[in-house]
Amino acid sequence: MKLDKLFINSTIVSSTGRFRGCVGVKDGLVAVISETSDGYEAGETIDLGGKFILPGLIDGHIHFQDPGLTHREDFEHATAAAASGGITMCLSHPMNVPAIVDVDTYNANVAAYKGRAYIDYGVHGGAVETNLDKVDELWKTTGATTIKMFMCFSVVDFPFVQDDAMYSHLEILAKNDGIALIHCENDLIIKRMEKILQAEGKNDGMAYNASHPDYAEVEAIQRAIFFLEKTGARAIIVHVSTAEGLRLIKKAQDRGVKVFAETCPHFLTFVSDDMKVHGPFLKFSPPMHEESNRQDLWELLAKGYVQTIGSDHCPFTTEEKEKGRDNIWNAPNGIPGLETLAPVLLNGVNDGLITLEKMVEVTSYNPSHLYGLYPKKGVIQVGSDADFTVVDMDLKKKYTAADLKSKCPWSPYFGREFKGWPVVTVVRGEMVYKDGEIVGKFGHGKYVARPKDLPLTSV
Repeated sequence: MKLDKLFINSTIVSSTGRFRGCVGVKDGLVAVISETSDGYEAGETIDLGGKFILPGLIDGHIHFQDPGLTHREDFEHATAAAASGGITMCLSHPMNVPAIVDVDTYNANVAAYKGRAYIDYGVHGGAVETNLDKVDELWKTTGATTIKMFMCFSVVDFPFVQDDAMYSHLEILAKNDGIALIHCENDLIIKRMEKILQAEGKNDGMAYNASHPDYAEVEAIQRAIFFLEKTGARAIIVHVSTAEGLRLIKKAQDRGVKVFAETCPHFLTFVSDDMKVHGPFLKFSPPMHEESNRQDLWELLAKGYVQTIGSDHCPFTTEEKEKGRDNIWNAPNGIPGLETLAPVLLNGVNDGLITLEKMVEVTSYNPSHLYGLYPKKGVIQVGSDADFTVVDMDLKKKYTAADLKSKCPWSPYFGREFKGWPVVTVVRGEMVYKDGEIVGKFGHGKYVARPKDLPLTSV
């Protein structure tokens, strides 16, 4: 067999180990994994110069703002940004226009993305207060990778679920072996704190952080776990910001509850006091907390309390964010994060906080199982898609506007130095990013549906 491509002189990393070797690609799939390239013929041989080759990163938490809100971001720029961050597979959250709450709106979003991506992509569905009669069909008849729901206010067009609706949605998903994504914050606690702080005339970034206290997340996680245990449903708790929340999820897992934890790079990077510098440009929900919590998150990530990492890429225009400069309550919640997910984690590897194997576990292997993509995605094994993220662990540089591929022109990460960067991104055997430049063909990225005939696998 003549290979299409042969990637040589690399260290191949999995979630359980690493070895020096090469990877051969045929028809977009992994065809050969070997310690030596001797005896293999290929149309193109790519020498990786001793760098590390990881299974392609999967980002399960992206708000593309497309369709409908493309003044903030669009699919073309976002998938280019993802590629430059080493991400080979991205999953769109359902709060677009139209919001994804039934089969028709799901199909409309999938159609809107066709032919516009540099990397492969999937699409989450949504559960709101008013679509209880739609979720069964949405899960069973589309390729939706999860069903997303909020326990607190998000946006007007995507109403959060009260307890009765949430419980009913989870019963539906349990019946269908589906999986939910749950944003866990107590809406009434947040509203109470906002009312108190605003009455006191507090309008700065620290006031916003105070309006989302850690116990608002912890209480909601407890309630979600209780509902999951009673219904037998499975769910990923997204963007867990508190170490206490991660500990609650781990205790529930230990007694058999089908609940999994996602956290985000910004919680591993920023602390509450950073709001004094960045103001509205560091406003997101839930917010970051104190330094001791940030350190605990890294420690718990290393210990296995986190199953997956998502960027929660949610960009807004500079003008929209600037509205919160003098009054934080006027700024929207969200920051960009596609290009910095990998550097944050790779820098953590270099600092000895996690291993490269742990990074593969939470960015490739586990997401592929949780989102129904395994074994097509998330691993380097014969027959899987040839999706690779090549990283230079010795490359040290500051992140600046010159690195941007996203449509969003700002980032709270600007000026931060990271050691360890993705330098090559390969999607189904085709190089789409190399050394700072998008080199892939526009439209190469394809929609990947969750197979409806395969059960979800556990991690």
